[in-house]
Amino acid sequence: MVNSIHPKRNSPKSSQKPGIAYLRMSVDAGLISCFLKLLERGFAVNIEASLSIRELLCRQLGISEEYVDNRIQTIFLDGRPVDNIDTAWVEDGSRLALSAAMPGLVGATFRKGGFYASLRDSISYTKTENSILKGAGEIMLKLFNMVAKELGPDFLAKGIRIEGSALQNFVLRNSEGLKVPTTSIHFNDEKTDVAGLLEMNWDNTAIVLRVTPQAES
Repeated sequence: MVNSIHPKRNSPKSSQKPGIAYLRMSVDAGLISCFLKLLERGFAVNIEASLSIRELLCRQLGISEEYVDNRIQTIFLDGRPVDNIDTAWVEDGSRLALSAAMPGLVGATFRKGGFYASLRDSISYTKTENSILKGAGEIMLKLFNMVAKELGPDFLAKGIRIEGSALQNFVLRNSEGLKVPTTSIHFNDEKTDVAGLLEMNWDNTAIVLRVTPQAES
């Protein structure tokens, strides 16, 4: 459902940009769900050019239009709710959050193109294509609730790019659950284990994390 996300290979020689490290994990299928919290926190996606949200999701990331139109019901771009994904544009530095329908009045209010959309005119996304800086760049993508559960495993299998500190905190919180014999871990193509990850220094490092179920490794 989701096409590959190609990480931007920054040079680790620059003090201004983080180095890139690669972490590949093969885990029991039941452990995949614990990695979904990383998707809620957000991960970096390179964009080929400034795109509408629909173009980003369907053309670049390969998510079906049916899923985008019917399943993704709540969208926030740079903290503002979006109603029309064909006229809302992502550009370098954008923050995009995707969610299935949320319950109650809050969910109804923030649903894209919903009945209550007119009640939030003052906070809805209104930036036009003409005011977007054109060109390639990087955005932060966040997935929530059922969208994370349904799309998350595909994103994890292809690889997500996150801050080293986020991964460090994740490993610290989930170290015991990851220490099962069936977990296979490779850091920059070298085999390691959870203890080895805990000893690493993640400062000024971005991690491309790829997680697959054990049976598919």
